[in-house]
Amino acid sequence: MVGIIYVGNINRCPYLKHYTDCLDRIGLDYEIIYWNRSSKKDNGNLEKNKVVHVFEYPSKEQRPPYTKLIDFYKFGKFARKIIKEKNYEKLVVLTTMTGILLLKELCGKYKKKYIFDYRDASYEYIKPFYMLLSRIIDNSAFTCISSRGFLKILPNNKKYIMAHNISSFEVSEQYDISRKDKYVVGYIGGLRSSNYMKMLVDIFANDKRFDFIVHGGGDNYNEMVCYSDHFDNVKFTGFYDEKNKEQLIKEIDIICCNYPESFNNNIALANKYYDALVHRKPLLGNINTYSGKLIENNGIGISLDFKDHEYKTKLYNYLNNFDYIEFNKKCDVLLKEIMKEHNIYINKIEEFFTE
Repeated sequence: MVGIIYVGNINRCPYLKHYTDCLDRIGLDYEIIYWNRSSKKDNGNLEKNKVVHVFEYPSKEQRPPYTKLIDFYKFGKFARKIIKEKNYEKLVVLTTMTGILLLKELCGKYKKKYIFDYRDASYEYIKPFYMLLSRIIDNSAFTCISSRGFLKILPNNKKYIMAHNISSFEVSEQYDISRKDKYVVGYIGGLRSSNYMKMLVDIFANDKRFDFIVHGGGDNYNEMVCYSDHFDNVKFTGFYDEKNKEQLIKEIDIICCNYPESFNNNIALANKYYDALVHRKPLLGNINTYSGKLIENNGIGISLDFKDHEYKTKLYNYLNNFDYIEFNKKCDVLLKEIMKEHNIYINKIEEFFTE
């Protein structure tokens, strides 16, 4: 029996499916422990017959870290109790905070008996936190990382396996971006900080060359609707079903992936990168981040500096002169490279579960 633990809502954890698909394929039983941090019922897309242990405890994400400590402590206590009762043979630990909460178990009974899946940077610049993270990595059977940018801050370790945030390699029907007077810039995903979302709204508001559409929800959704309500070319649509994501992407011209600079954003790689390759839509990135440089270097979009006074003009000109044939060729090349690494990742998971 395998235990999979995630410190959050599983509808925000698409890479969970890589592990459950593998376990289903080789016929191993597993259970999932996760924290439903929203007030809504959430079992993701799990089959009804799967055993899940849900910590039902609403906790707003957009608040100072120290105010969340008691919430994380309670989830850790919940997860440790189940792990002890169920006596799992192996574990899959999704994200750093999950590992921090289970550190005693990971460095004890489950040493070398768990996969550590690292997806975001947080407090690695704080020495005690970095030391705890190093212990989690050292004691894992192997550690997966979702961005090569993380290698700048992680301990030197040969056990890292590249784990791409891609759920399917099936390429969507391709639509060229025709030259037109107005283009749709689409943000698809959970809402980030209000300051960031307001900055995006301010960039595109009242510019007749663009519509700015946001598909996704969050604690600040109502705030953002009120903030943008008087702009004719800005729209927030709220939560969306993952199965409708492909259709939403079809309806936009370029995917907004221009995250502001931060400790994590500077080195992370969002799911949107893979959405662009599969659904064949270019990306709008931030040139001062790892993902922005990757977008620019690979020729699958345009990356700009938020401070650039010609920001919107450069974006408009890029879309007006978009070479879809060349873009498709580059997507094909990148997907082939990603598929090779993805197969290594999946084989490594299967090897761990069957050894």
